[in-house]
Amino acid sequence: MAEDLVGYILVFLTLLRKGALTLEPSFDVPVINITVVVGKTAILPCSVEFLGDHKVVWTDEFSTLLTFDNKRIIDDDRIGIDRPYTRDWNLIIHDVKVKDRGRYICQINTQPIKTKPVDLNVLVPPQILNDDGGGREIIAKEGETVNVVCNVSGDPAPSVKWYRRPLTDIEGKERERIGMEGEILVIHNVSRFCDGVYQCVASNDVPPAVEMETKVIVEFQPEVTMVNTRQSQAKGKMTILMCYVTAFPQALSYWRYHGQEVPTSERIKVEIYPESKPHTISLRLRMLNISESDFGEYECVASNKLGRDREAMILFEYRPPEPTSTTTTSVVIPTTSTSRSLVALVTYRPRVTEKVQPFKPGEPSFVSSQNGGHILHKNLAVIVVTLFLSSLSIS
Repeated sequence: MAEDLVGYILVFLTLLRKGALTLEPSFDVPVINITVVVGKTAILPCSVEFLGDHKVVWTDEFSTLLTFDNKRIIDDDRIGIDRPYTRDWNLIIHDVKVKDRGRYICQINTQPIKTKPVDLNVLVPPQILNDDGGGREIIAKEGETVNVVCNVSGDPAPSVKWYRRPLTDIEGKERERIGMEGEILVIHNVSRFCDGVYQCVASNDVPPAVEMETKVIVEFQPEVTMVNTRQSQAKGKMTILMCYVTAFPQALSYWRYHGQEVPTSERIKVEIYPESKPHTISLRLRMLNISESDFGEYECVASNKLGRDREAMILFEYRPPEPTSTTTTSVVIPTTSTSRSLVALVTYRPRVTEKVQPFKPGEPSFVSSQNGGHILHKNLAVIVVTLFLSSLSIS
């Protein structure tokens, strides 16, 4: 048994030495398609067993010779051969570009030639083509149609979503999703309430996602809002008249009195302050030591290239109420028997500071006065007017 095994081995070695048992080269790795993100490094695998004296060649889909054996042929230093193991003849491409995508072929110069194709797919993260990095701004008039454009590229094709936030929201805390997906956002019949920062976000599952902001500002004619339509102040005091003007662009705003713009002086000042509401200012007319000539109708007027608006208010003199007092009227009844008599006319108004005591049962309602008339008891905290007309019988 052992002698037979030794005989078989000697025969095998003899045939191998004479070339009668030469093994054909073969690829020992199945076909694998490679996907890589642009800018990264791609390794296209090709492992060969029993290569012997044969050579390995890489070509592209246009039969351009890239490598021969372990040497680079093409004039592109990004391309080379990677051989982590003896049987490996991997094609390596550094800094992959979009133009590198396609089919590559690993070949062995046998008769006939043996080939192994490897497809390279290059992924491209989204990119916004019309983003110049400086921020975009669109100014439109109320009623117009606005197109906000976000041109994107990438592989696979990116999706574009739209968001909006107020102009005053710098940190994006009030961002809201708007519209439908697409590269163009159309705003029909735009109004002042449509202005804001519009943000497009493009993504295709290849990081990173990219975004671009476009500021949309709507021009509209002024709108004047008056804080008070009537205001009072005492002579010699200081007063402030105030109105709000909402407009874009802000142009001319002033106070008018008797048809003329109020001139400023040491006594009268016009002050303008920005408000938190977009495109809004407060216009304040500050007057010191006001006099009779300052009372009357004032107008807050605002205008720009799109229109004009105004609102009026009245400044009048403040007069404190007069203090109330007790008034008593009594009429003496004549003693002649042939005349008509006015029995009593009594009015009682307690002072504000007077402490009114409740009326006690049993006390007389009327008391006599020194002149013979009758007055209402002072503890009755009411106003009573009693008028009796009576005719005395003629004796």
